[in-house]
Amino acid sequence: MGANKIKAELWDNMQFYFKDYNDISMRCVLYFDGTLDIEVLKKSIKAVADKFTIINSRFIRNPIRSYWKLNDSFDITDFLKVFETDASNHRSAAERYAALPVDPIKGPQMKAAVFRKTENGVKSDCLVLRFSHMIADGSGFSLFLKAFTDVYNNKLKNEAYVCKYGMGNRDYKQFYAHLSKEDRIRAKNMTEYRFSKHERLKFPLETYKENAGFERRLLTYKVDGFHAVRTFCKEHGFTFNDVILAAYISALMKRVEKEDGQTLAVDCILNLRRYMPADADVGFCNLVSKVKVNIGNNTGETFLDACKIVHAFMDKTKDNLAGLGGLTLLNLMDRIFPFEIGRILIKIFYQNPLIGLSNIGKVDKKTVAFGNLNVEDIVMTGTVKYTPYMLLSLITYEDSIRFCIASACTEKDGAKLRDLLSDVGGQIEKIAAGETAGAKK
Repeated sequence: MGANKIKAELWDNMQFYFKDYNDISMRCVLYFDGTLDIEVLKKSIKAVADKFTIINSRFIRNPIRSYWKLNDSFDITDFLKVFETDASNHRSAAERYAALPVDPIKGPQMKAAVFRKTENGVKSDCLVLRFSHMIADGSGFSLFLKAFTDVYNNKLKNEAYVCKYGMGNRDYKQFYAHLSKEDRIRAKNMTEYRFSKHERLKFPLETYKENAGFERRLLTYKVDGFHAVRTFCKEHGFTFNDVILAAYISALMKRVEKEDGQTLAVDCILNLRRYMPADADVGFCNLVSKVKVNIGNNTGETFLDACKIVHAFMDKTKDNLAGLGGLTLLNLMDRIFPFEIGRILIKIFYQNPLIGLSNIGKVDKKTVAFGNLNVEDIVMTGTVKYTPYMLLSLITYEDSIRFCIASACTEKDGAKLRDLLSDVGGQIEKIAAGETAGAKK
């Protein structure tokens, strides 16, 4: 491709195909105890965009082969806005802005805003970052944040500092190189990832209609005691995700209406970097897949039972190259069929799951450390889902687990989702507090 174009990879296109289900955007909201240096922030955005060039681009929906077209110039006003708030509207204003989507066709692929609050004469900032999910996944977003804070902190001392990070390898197939020959052959013959109609149960939300009482909402729940939960996991031989899934599925079972023969399946986002060594030079890309979790409708009598059932199921998926089913077929379709034909085929044949879970992972304190400011609160989440779809995402930050459901929904639906969050978070709080998981539900 030409110097001002970047090839659209498989998952770039896939994200675009799914724009009817979600807003293909990620977001991060950082609440600080002081103020940012706006001029240094502007220079830092420019420096990072110079290295992560795809950020300053537009998605070209070419009927044959889509691609990213880099913008000829950089305009900071396309990237950064500054708003004044007070204590009464600070959080609501910041999170309403965070819930808005990024338009990949218009670009650029990242939007930032500083919300400056004045309370009792003291100013403090909230930094909001909105990010196109088409160009990177949660790990890619974290890499961008790491680069951004590194540049900002160094430019506070040296204006000439140059970003040391860059995009690197964007090929989604890079993880195959780290599989054994036997596993590589097996993975490339795994051509199916399907949900049967008996598994596609939905959370009881109202039908989505634009401008009909629906608002974009970021619904959050914070649980302190991450390390205590990890200790519980080690004592019982569970993974952290086993416990989160058990709490999530148990809470869903109480709310999802099932007819005879139907079972609840949850679509779990899985990072394919798991198949690569820790020191692998993974680029700024989408490298996620998914695994279908369906343990049937029995979660046992106690929460400990639910954890054991989930753990047994997840152990089986690990033996079967979890997350690799269907990737070969998707790649073949992406290479053989023109972009617009691929979009139509996905709509016809892909049964998008209705309920999902995404553990974005650990956000290191250094990754969001801007100067000497303390982070008082953080929200980081994936796409805003359109009903009937819903996604629970979570991050871990220091000793807390932070859940979020991003949804375009009515206030009535919002209340239902908050109740679900409270149930999931409440169960994890019990574990963190050392309460027995063997008691009856």
